[in-house]
Amino acid sequence: MEQSSIAVSKKSKKQWEAFKNYPSESMEVMINRILKIKSEDDADLLTTEDILEIKASIAEIEQGHFKTQTQMKEKYGL
Repeated sequence: MEQSSIAVSKKSKKQWEAFKNYPSESMEVMINRILKIKSEDDADLLTTEDILEIKASIAEIEQGHFKTQTQMKEKYGL
C-alpha cells in the first residue's frame, strides 16, 4: 500500500479525533467512513435531469404559462 502524509493543524487533528468511532480507529478508516456517508448523502441531491426540469419550469412561468391559486380554486370548485 502506498502511503502519504498530510499536514494539518493541531486544532484540526483534535476535531477529527472526535469523529472516530473508537480511540484506536485509524485516521484512514475514519476518513473513508465519513467519505462513504457523504457520498451516500449526495446521492439524494438533485440530478442533472432534475435541474434541467426545474429550469424548464422556471422558463414556462416566466413566459406566463401558469395558473394562479384563485384560478385553480375556481377550476376545481374549492
